[in-house]
Formats: sequence, C-alpha cells, structure tokens
Amino acid sequence: MNYISHPLIKPNTVESKLYQEVLAARVLEKGNSLVVAPTALGKTIVAIMTAAEIINQKRKVLFVAPTKPLAVQHEASMRKFLNIADEKIVLMTGAISPEKRKEIFENASIISATPQSIQNDLVSGKINISDFGLVVFDEAHRAMGNYSYVFIAEHYMRKAKNPLILALTASPGGEEEKIQSVCRNLFIKNVEIKQHDDEDVKQYVNPIDVEWVKLELPAKFLEIKKLLDEFQQKQVDILKTLGFGTGKKYFSRIDMLQLQARIRKEITANVRNPALYLAASRTAALLKVAHALTLLETQGTESLNDYMQKMSGDSSKSGASKAVKMIMANTNMLKAKNLCQELMNEHIVHPKLEALKHILIDQFDKKPNSKVIVFNHYRGNIITLKNYLEKIESIKPKRFVGQATKGDDKGLSQKEQGQAITDLKDGKYNTLIASSVAEEGIDIPEVDLVIFYEPVPSEIRMIQRRGRTGRKEAGKAIVLLAKGTRDEAFYYASRAKEKKMKTTLRQLQNPKAIPEKKLDSQTTLAKYSENFAEQIIIYVDSREQASGVTIKLSKMDAVIKVKQLEVGDFILSDKVVVERKTIEDFLSSLIDGRLFNQLTMMSSNYDSPLIILEGNHDELYTTRNIHENAIKAALASIALNYRIPILYTHDVEETAKLVYLIAKREQLGSEKEIKLRVGRKGLTISEQQQYILEGFPLVGPSLAKALLQKFGTVRAAINASIKELQEVENMGPKKAKKIHEVLNAVFGEEK
Repeated sequence: MNYISHPLIKPNTVESKLYQEVLAARVLEKGNSLVVAPTALGKTIVAIMTAAEIINQKRKVLFVAPTKPLAVQHEASMRKFLNIADEKIVLMTGAISPEKRKEIFENASIISATPQSIQNDLVSGKINISDFGLVVFDEAHRAMGNYSYVFIAEHYMRKAKNPLILALTASPGGEEEKIQSVCRNLFIKNVEIKQHDDEDVKQYVNPIDVEWVKLELPAKFLEIKKLLDEFQQKQVDILKTLGFGTGKKYFSRIDMLQLQARIRKEITANVRNPALYLAASRTAALLKVAHALTLLETQGTESLNDYMQKMSGDSSKSGASKAVKMIMANTNMLKAKNLCQELMNEHIVHPKLEALKHILIDQFDKKPNSKVIVFNHYRGNIITLKNYLEKIESIKPKRFVGQATKGDDKGLSQKEQGQAITDLKDGKYNTLIASSVAEEGIDIPEVDLVIFYEPVPSEIRMIQRRGRTGRKEAGKAIVLLAKGTRDEAFYYASRAKEKKMKTTLRQLQNPKAIPEKKLDSQTTLAKYSENFAEQIIIYVDSREQASGVTIKLSKMDAVIKVKQLEVGDFILSDKVVVERKTIEDFLSSLIDGRLFNQLTMMSSNYDSPLIILEGNHDELYTTRNIHENAIKAALASIALNYRIPILYTHDVEETAKLVYLIAKREQLGSEKEIKLRVGRKGLTISEQQQYILEGFPLVGPSLAKALLQKFGTVRAAINASIKELQEVENMGPKKAKKIHEVLNAVFGEEK
C-alpha cells in the first residue's frame, strides 16, 4: 500500500488514492471549489491534504461543521493525520467562553468549529478571519437562506487577503436553483464530482446493493384509506366553491400549505369576509387528515390510532379549533377511527413492521455480529418499532433520536447519543432505530445494513442514509414501500431528483455555468474613512446577537459591541436607545405588561428613546385576539404619555438599514462617546470602571476615561483632592469641586 508523502502529513497514515490527490490539486489550482462525493469517498481526506498545503504556506485553516459531534470528529481526524503540534489543532464551539475563543483563534493553526460560534464572534468583532488561507464548509448543502455558512463565507470573502473556500457535500440538492444557490452563497468557481462508478474511483470503493421491498396494504387499511380520501375530496370541493381551486383533482401537501398562506393573507386584507374563515378551517382540516393518511399508509396502526385518539380528545376540549371539531363530527372520520381501534384490538400491524422483523431475523441468523440502522421519519413510530422488535431474541434495538423533546417523546442529549453509538460498536445493541438525526453530523460506525422504513422524497437524505453502509466492505440498503401509497410517489421523486442532480452537477463542471456572486455594495456602507474613530459603533444586546438585524449591521461594517443591556436592544449614541419589536413580540409584551416597563426604563435613561416595529403593519390588528381599540390606545399612550416615537419597518433588512442610518447620523462628526451607564451586566473590568465613574456628576464617557488614565484606579480617582482632579484634561474647577463635594458629603445632610 502506498501512502501520501507531505511534510505536514504524518507518514503512513493517508493512503495514496490518485483521485483524492487530483481533487486537492484542483482546489489549490482553481480556487473556491465544491466537492460532491458520496460518503466514504474521502472528502475529509481531500480537505486535510488541501489544509496541509495551506498550513505549509504559514497560513491558518478553519474547518466548519454543522454540529458539535461532527466538529469533534474532524478535530480528531486532523490530529490523526496532520503532522502539527496538538496545541495548534483546536476545537471551538459555543460551549467555550468568547474570551477563550478569541485566544484560541489567535494562537491556533487549524480550528474545527461549529458555525454559530464563528458567526457570533465575527459579528461582535472578537475574532479576525483575514489571515486564514482556507475555510472548509462540511455538509455544504446547508449554505442556504440565513444559515451561518452564508454569513461566514461572505465575511471571509470581504476580509481575507487571499481567500480559498472548499465546500464538501454528498449532495447539494436535486433542484438546479438549489445547487446554484449553494454555489452562489459560497462563492464557488469550480465544481468537482466523484461517483462510485467513476473509473478512477471503482478500485477503492465497495458496492452498495439497494433492494426495494414492495408490500400490499391489508383490506381494512384500504377501507380506512377510502374513508379518509372521501373526506379530503369533500373539503377540496368546498374550497373550490369558495373560489380556492387549483385546477387539480387533489391537493398535495404543498398545495395545502400555499393555500393556507394565501387565505391568511386575504384574511389580513379583508377581515369581514366570512367565507375566508370557512376556507381557513377547511384547509386546516385537509392538513390534519393528510397527516392521518400518511401515518396509515407509511407507518402503522399504533401511530394512526394515537393520532386519531388525540384529535378526538382535543375536539371535546373548550377552545378546540373548528377544524378538529368538524373532523371528529364527520361520519367518515368516526368510521375510520373505529376501524383503527379494531385493528389495534386484533393486533394487526402495518405489513412493513412484519417485513422489518423478518429482514432483521434473517440478517442476524446469517451474520450474528451485524450492525443495522433502521431509519424512520416519524419519531412517534420509533418507539413502536423498538417495543415490537425487542421481543425477538436476536434483535437488540436502541432508539436514536435528536435532542429536542416532543410531548412525551423525550430527546437524547449529545452524551446519550454518544453512549448509544458506543454501545452499538461494543455489541450491546445491534440495531439503531433512528430519526433523521443519524443522517449526518454524527460519527456512527460502519453498518452492514441500512433499512428505510419509508422512502424519502429528498435525494440528499437518500444519499446520506445509503452512505452509512458500504464503507469497509460491500453494503446493503433495503427500502420498504407500501404499494398504491405516497411511498411510491416518494420513491419516484427521490430517484428523479438524484438523476437530475447528477446531470446539473455535470453541467456545472463548466466554470461558465456557475453563477458568480459579487459582494453587495451595501455591505461596505461604512467605508468613509480607514480611521477607526470614523466607524459606526453599535452596542447590541446579547439576545439580539444572532438576529438577522445584527448580521446585516455587521455586513455594513458597523463595529458591533455585544453586551447584556438592561435597556433596549441597540444603543446608538449617548442619547438614542432602540427597542426592536416584531408584531408578535409587540403584542405579547402589551399583554404581559413588559412593554410599559421597558418604555419607562428607556425614557428614564435616554433623551431620545425609539421603538422600531417590524413586520406587516396590517397584521398588528389580526395576529392576536386583542381589540383594535386597545392596540390603538396603547400606540397613542406610547406617543403622547411616554413621548417615544414608533418607526415601522417591513423586515430585518429594512430595520438594519434604519438602525445604521440613525447611528451614522448620531455619531459621525460628533465627539461624544456612547455612555455605558445602562447595561452594566457583562461589561469588562475596564468598562465596569468607566461605568462607576460615569455615575459622578458632570462625568461622561470621555471624562471617565481621562480620570482612569490619570489615576489608574477607581479608588485613586475617588481619593483625589480638588487640586489633583483639576489636573485631569477637561476638568474645570467647578466640576472638580462638585465631584469632591459628592464624594465627601455625609449621607442625608443636604445643603
């Protein structure tokens, strides 16, 4: 076996595979690159070879992964393969304090990190990314919308001297626009694709046999399905008579969601039309029964029965929605509920469950030490599968889900997930029954068999699930499919999307086909002067740090200082504090009383407090069940009693621009510094010292700093004589006398 020879790669650790070396060379030669390759083709090795060359050039490397376990895994890989001192390879996540992260960033050569921690530190200005020679984005298909990858890439491209981005994914998506978006968001110039059947790859990979097991639904299942379908068709017909037809005989889930959004919009614009409320109720019923159909067709009797019983119980409660009441009063739905209960009483399960049992028994009979993952989309059904399978001696199942708790379904912490994986490796369990959390971002060992309890319409998830097998030897994947159900639709959808993805990626290998993303001129609004004093400084409450507004402000080159403020969300000058509220938050704070406490604090501490109300102004009167007159009275009170203006914006982008322009107006050309008297929590020692001295009469930020520079400590400043105080710059005799008088007066003795 031949190994890679490089001064920064440990000898005899990285097997020489020509296609991986070619990929790394192309990244270094062609610039920002997207490498698309199935799991087990060594995307991480390509990144490590590229990183070794960058570090050899005395530049740093940042490796970003979407979850902490994956970041830990990459850190371990880099320690294993890179010939660099251990202290130069570090892990950086939100669990580490910001000050420690700053120190790590300055001293490390290669950092494995979660994206949110990097984004927060870039926004607050605690770290500098300009001298990094490479940023690697793992699971790069996540670079969409407001995900942290998008911000980090744009910031890096603006700030770095010689930027290089390497994006890694098993699948960037099936839709051309999605792939184009990923490429745009990560400034990709070059796309590299590798597949199992490529000539230069074949010799290094193991085949994965994919088997589709098609199953017939029992007669009683089909009877329930017919009842639910008839109910759905009736709702569709009613919606068409109300003017909400789509031209289709049936509504897909996407159709229903789009229709629901359209109806809500029309309700906002025309609250007096009763037909709109009827349409909203019928659409809600469609969505609920569509979920029942999905459970029937793809999951099983227990999941469906639990859902039907829950709806039945909810319908009898006060405050139940009209949709739920109407569903459970419908003859078809009552028949379906009773038939479902009959299936439970007769212990008739979904044919998939029986098929799954026999597949696992056969697997462990042939290969007793096998390890298997069973993927199930619905967390509620995972418990059903586990309880059913653990009765069989050869099957040792373990539930494996995400951290979130959903109702009575308690999530697993990262520690518990790690223990489950260890137990699988050690043979305590041989079958993980997993939700989508096991698709990516978790270091699950090689398994012999992957079973899909249902097909998934996403080609990304299909590829990721398959990639859990076939790493060290030939693997196998089995997909269970119920005939005549949405399983078949998902099956064809995922296959079509995967085929389309491959075609689109091949086209994108032509550099001219990749959409170029240019940095928006709006992102450099603050370049009035290289002088730091001319930049806009905005204090941001720590709870707003990860908000879209703060991200937009940092792109405008505002200097963001994150503090735990006691008043407001943004402090823009010595006079101006801003409280940002969405429509929903404004109404909630009005109901629970927070709003008027906040108004009092703002007007007590700042000369020019301001509220920015963000969102669709029309929704102010329709979002919550609050009388229109009550809302208008509150608005009048804010303006007349508290004398606080309200400015309206549509979205985070407009809010950020407004905040920036107000800060610019307040700060440019002004010698006044922003006072820190409000928001003392979370200040540094120096800021706390300044905070104390700003409490003295006639002392502002500049004079507080001057006192500290003169005397060195707060104690020395307090003990100074009038003569010594007058030696401070801009300290006249009147100020010195007043400060000395306050410091030495006996409490309660007024002159």
